[in-house]
Amino acid sequence: MHNLMNFVTLFIFVYSLLGTIKLIFSFISAMMSTPPKPFELTNIQMIVNGGFISYIITYIIYLFS
Repeated sequence: MHNLMNFVTLFIFVYSLLGTIKLIFSFISAMMSTPPKPFELTNIQMIVNGGFISYIITYIIYLFS
């Protein structure tokens, strides 16, 4: 059971990293476009991305404690 829990938490961590990398790439591409276009997120996207970032921070704190 403990091994399964480690696998699930690692899976969610990697999924969160990929979502955050996609967010950063979208932000940079919006900034670098000519002319720069506004970077707009829906409410659902903001909630999901906030969850990604908070999970990454929590996972890192858990690893170092």
